[in-house]
Amino acid sequence: MTTRWYIGAKQLRGAIVSYAKRFDLLEVRMAAQSSSAAVGPGERPGARARGRSAEEASPNLGTLRRWRKSVPPPFHFAVVAGPHLSRVRPTEDSERELEAARLAIDALQARCFVLRTPPDVTPTALWRERIGKIVARVPHDVTHFVWEPSGVWEIAAAASQAQAWGAVLAVDPLREPVPPGPVAYLRLRALGETHAFGAPALERAMMAVGARREVFVVLESDSALSEAKRLRDLVRRSPAEAGGAGRLVRPRRSIVVSDDEQE
Repeated sequence: MTTRWYIGAKQLRGAIVSYAKRFDLLEVRMAAQSSSAAVGPGERPGARARGRSAEEASPNLGTLRRWRKSVPPPFHFAVVAGPHLSRVRPTEDSERELEAARLAIDALQARCFVLRTPPDVTPTALWRERIGKIVARVPHDVTHFVWEPSGVWEIAAAASQAQAWGAVLAVDPLREPVPPGPVAYLRLRALGETHAFGAPALERAMMAVGARREVFVVLESDSALSEAKRLRDLVRRSPAEAGGAGRLVRPRRSIVVSDDEQE
């Protein structure tokens, strides 16, 4: 099996065209806000964006469509649920974020939708039912529904539940077993004393994946660029049985947009 790897950093810094020359994947968080206040991360900040963090600012639909046109087809986006939707409580804000996510998936032709639930979303019937309802409302004919729980969920139980929903369980391969399946979604978290990932750690992550159809990787460290290069090199040199011989889908020649078009 030829494994295709898509590697991204924890956030967009600079213009999307420049980012797409170095990475293959970008997570885009869609928080609940009015369209007039939306400013995309990496865009030139205006008065409305001052004082807002990159995580708080969500791109508007015009920006998302330009992003999709400005990167090559092999580059992929993952839409991340906003904070209200992630709490899995039926509120007006969560409904707005769900609708924003659906529109973003369409505009970006996103391959993944990521629902990261907080620790208070526990393995009870109520929370399972609420998450299941979100799964049913997010289009996943060509978009992978990715669930990333936290807190008291055991990986085996969470993997079984994700499989029942037809979802992909996101894990940190350096700390958790990677569930079986054709698609893997990995988040390498820089936690505690771990501030960067050296070649041994990246090799362990690669070996933990094995042979898959697709692997989506988010490197949550400040040295993600060098780590992405190192990981690609490891995948190229790895034997097929280790999930390597991996096809690294690198961006082809981009459709370049001017700075004015990115505003």
